Amino acid sequence: MTFEPASQLLAFVLPMSFLKGDLLFRRINNEPEEIRLPVKPTAKPRHVVSTAQLAKGLWRVYLNWSDSRGQYHDEKEIQIT
Repeated sequence: MTFEPASQLLAFVLPMSFLKGDLLFRRINNEPEEIRLPVKPTAKPRHVVSTAQLAKGLWRVYLNWSDSRGQYHDEKEIQIT
């Protein structure tokens, strides 16, 4: 996962074989908050999600996806300013 704060975008690449996935944004300072977004397969492996709707603060992003072989997980901390 790559976070681009200036453009308010989070980008990630998933294998073309993935069947389903989701992103969970969990705010970890101030008041707790969670936002879950589904990730649907497309014709391209790169996915881009806007972070413009997120409140300022520190967030942990959890990326979960699965394919016919198993379930996978990645996470990253991002700072929204």
